[in-house]
Amino acid sequence: MNVAIVGGTGFIGRNIAPVLARNGHAVTILTRDQRAASGVAGGGIHVQAWDPSDEQSLEQSFQGQDAVINLAGAPIAGRRWTTSRKHVLRTSRIDTTRMIVTALSRLSAPIRPTIFISSSGIGFYGLDPADAVDESQGPGNGFLADLCVKWEREAFRAMDYGIRTTCLRISMVLGKDGGALQKMLPPFKFFLGGSLGRGTQPVSWIHVEDLGRLVAAILEQPSYQGSLNAASPNPVIMKEFCLQLGRVLGRPCWFPVPSWVLQLGLGELSTLMTHGQSVNPLVAQQLGFTFTYPDLKPALSAILGKE
Repeated sequence: MNVAIVGGTGFIGRNIAPVLARNGHAVTILTRDQRAASGVAGGGIHVQAWDPSDEQSLEQSFQGQDAVINLAGAPIAGRRWTTSRKHVLRTSRIDTTRMIVTALSRLSAPIRPTIFISSSGIGFYGLDPADAVDESQGPGNGFLADLCVKWEREAFRAMDYGIRTTCLRISMVLGKDGGALQKMLPPFKFFLGGSLGRGTQPVSWIHVEDLGRLVAAILEQPSYQGSLNAASPNPVIMKEFCLQLGRVLGRPCWFPVPSWVLQLGLGELSTLMTHGQSVNPLVAQQLGFTFTYPDLKPALSAILGKE
């Protein structure tokens, strides 16, 4: 299958592209910076320049592709959520997704892709829902929930053109070379690791290899469509997450960071660390997907080379 990835040079894209290539798919990463993607190319993965200001170039890039994967979006935890930063977070997701779907709509069979996978987030459910949530729950409240609702709305427009569409509500992705884990490691390595906030907030997570396998399953099985939680079936609380990380690293976990310190340093962004969701991947499990890493400690051990 020919697969185009928009936003494929980020942490998630760099990791799932090789998984798809190993499954026999021909992957094309569309990027504004070919140098940034140079380390990903090879082994069934190609890099192609994309000019976001030129919608026609996007249409041309999609011609002959069987599927398009949208991973575009400025990093949620990159910096404080100022008014201008929130605008960047919205436009980089909502406007880019709208542009992609519009480009798809202008193509006709047989050159129009038949599958569209767009990233979303478990922030859809809001912060600290009272109970565990699955795909049957509606959206929560707050900035992230509103962002995800509008993001998914743009993606699901692709269904109006006969394109099988899935929105992946992605949890914390664990991998070697980026994501939240990379930011959590330094304090532990210097014996300063500890829980964030009150420590009882739920943490839903997924090993990046399982995320790649889940994307491959969506491509290959027509029954996968609609909203789908990309999360391990076994979330943990923050205190347990940090304890397990410390054990795998052989480091103590004894310097908790109070919520007020995070709030002082990060503002509204601190809610990502001090609140959470317990997310159940019900749809993936009902469709027969099995996780290689359903439990946290083996996942961390595999990532950190401690198996």
